Amino acid sequence: MYYFIKYGYEGTQFSGFQRGNGVNSVEDNIINTLSTYNICNNIESAARTDKNVSAKGNVFLIDTSRNIDDVMGILNARIENMFFYSFAALENYRNPRYNLMKIYSYILTGQKNISAIMNSLSEFVGKHDFRNFCKLDARNTVRTIDHISCSREGKFFIINFYGKSFIWHQLRSIMAFALKGNRDPFGIENKFTYMAPPEPLILRDIIYDGITFIDFDYSKHKRNMEKNSELIKVRYMLYEILNGNQV
Repeated sequence: MYYFIKYGYEGTQFSGFQRGNGVNSVEDNIINTLSTYNICNNIESAARTDKNVSAKGNVFLIDTSRNIDDVMGILNARIENMFFYSFAALENYRNPRYNLMKIYSYILTGQKNISAIMNSLSEFVGKHDFRNFCKLDARNTVRTIDHISCSREGKFFIINFYGKSFIWHQLRSIMAFALKGNRDPFGIENKFTYMAPPEPLILRDIIYDGITFIDFDYSKHKRNMEKNSELIKVRYMLYEILNGNQV
């Protein structure tokens, strides 16, 4: 039986995403756990995130005869810094990379001229050749960004990117271009060599046509994530105090 499993992870806790990318990559953790419990020996991933990039809604495909509730429970219990929260049963094989929409978010902190940044980012909306804004490989560099939006949450600006597919380093390169106040991105002749840091980038969701995901109750497996959340909050307050922003 084929299943899509939707999951999230804190990217800074792993050596990278792809299998073989260090002993603690995202894929290696999942595959090793599935293999250890005789669930399956391979997965197909919907999106490969850069090292230190996190995800809230990445997806992978498995083929297994095991009860899916048992599979979800094992994954949540055995892999730290990840959470597996919904699944979809498929009638036939389906490549998880063929989606309707991917949504990424980039988190900005501090004082920013958000109007200028959004004006720069608006130049990237639509169908373009992004060869100067990605790491080149054998893939076609023509991509379409359907929409870019911005919201504010407390001290943070959240930049949201909507598109069917993105290329390696594309969004980090685009963000670096916009943060530098540049305009006319497709008027430059050479590759733009700067990239924004990976840590503020998160894959928010992957949406499919005709597929309904079923929520899995992973509340009893949240202890590790909740502990990490508290540590992050303490670290944030520590730096606020060190910077003289709190008394």
